[in-house]
Amino acid sequence: MCPGFRRPNKTAFCKGDPEREPPVSWWDDGNVMKTQNENSSEPRVHSEHIQQQLDELIQHARADIERVTEPRFQALLETSAEVLTGLKKAYQDYDEKKEKAWNGVGAGHR
Repeated sequence: MCPGFRRPNKTAFCKGDPEREPPVSWWDDGNVMKTQNENSSEPRVHSEHIQQQLDELIQHARADIERVTEPRFQALLETSAEVLTGLKKAYQDYDEKKEKAWNGVGAGHR
């Protein structure tokens, strides 16, 4: 039995067990990451982490729109948030295999 970390629903996490390893984005108290699995070869782990970081950037850009008064910079911030939202959607589509490019169909598949 692996003592591991505990999820909010009390299921044990086990380091090294891909089925029970905590995701990168699982946080202890909102500030300290409980575990980091940056050495994982699992794309979902890295995708989840990048999506979380994109969310933070999107929120930051949108919050800054209210803080600055220069209209062109506000437009730049809104454009940035929209582009980052599209990039996050691309990661979600990859995770869900929604596009041909992500599900092994097409010329680029190895």
